[in-house]
Amino acid sequence: MLNNLKMYGALCMVLLPLLLSHNTEAAAVISIDFGSEWMKIGIVSPGVPMEIVLNKESKRKTPAVVAFRDDVRTFGEDAVTVGVRFPKNSYKYLLDLLGKPFDHPLVQAYKQRYPYYNIVATERGTPEFIHDENTRFTPEELVAQLLAKAKEFAEVSHGQQISECVITVPGYFNQVERRAMMEAASLAGLNVLQLINDYTAIAINYGIFRRKEINETAWHTLFFDMGAASTKAALVEYKTVKTKERGYVETIPQLQVLGVGFDRTLGGHEITLRLREHLIKAWEANGGGDVRSSPRAMEKLLREAERLKIVLSANTEHYAQIESLLDDKDFKHLVSFLYYYSDNQYV
Repeated sequence: MLNNLKMYGALCMVLLPLLLSHNTEAAAVISIDFGSEWMKIGIVSPGVPMEIVLNKESKRKTPAVVAFRDDVRTFGEDAVTVGVRFPKNSYKYLLDLLGKPFDHPLVQAYKQRYPYYNIVATERGTPEFIHDENTRFTPEELVAQLLAKAKEFAEVSHGQQISECVITVPGYFNQVERRAMMEAASLAGLNVLQLINDYTAIAINYGIFRRKEINETAWHTLFFDMGAASTKAALVEYKTVKTKERGYVETIPQLQVLGVGFDRTLGGHEITLRLREHLIKAWEANGGGDVRSSPRAMEKLLREAERLKIVLSANTEHYAQIESLLDDKDFKHLVSFLYYYSDNQYV
């Protein structure tokens, strides 16, 4: 739900004149909500309501994953499938690396989480993936390929070329990270009209559809957004103010972000990773062998941990089950819903 609010809010902020226009010659614009795990695309044309662009599987959201195998590049669900058998060929959670130096804590955490990637420092001190002996990718280049695919989805849906967009970014992104996103968009052939903070986009959309409720008495709303990689909260004030910007006194609605809070490391994926660690230790405790040395086994555990997380949201306990996890050995382990206790940490 919040993803939809972000896209609509971003489009409303930049494109309101276009929404009200009946000029059929005006260009369509896309909104890209690019997250750590998923990307969603919205589109608006003159005189046409905003709509969410569907991918080739007719789904509203696409995994932000790109993969390379046998000289074939795949995106989304296809790239995720490649990653099951060939984890190092499938690149994901790229937002965590965008615009960051190699020694950044998030980059180092990324290397520990996904040890099958060969990540080195460039001459500029930024991270770079060594794909093979002839190919290297920066995070910006990989994000650019995903943005280009988003552009393609929108163009297929709209039936014409589109070059302008707005992109939501985490409000905690600094200027270097924002420039990195702009660079990726440029590589994708997109002209960014604006980068908009995700919580601002949500707040705008929320206010637009409650215009009649906004008056001179200020009221406040707290928006809470826990995504795959981070958790954010924003306190927003809504009220009407008088202005003479157009030469006469008029009353217009106004929103003001009073405060924000965030944790860049607390997200749903962190829960999945900790659950994977719990499964690894359960496997090792039963003499299963060194699973950490097998990229494919580690990816199987990650997928099973994600499945368990979802199942346990509606059940008190459930079994983790993986066939042929390592050396043709199967894995089965009961996990409780409430919490598990591991290394003096509650999860």
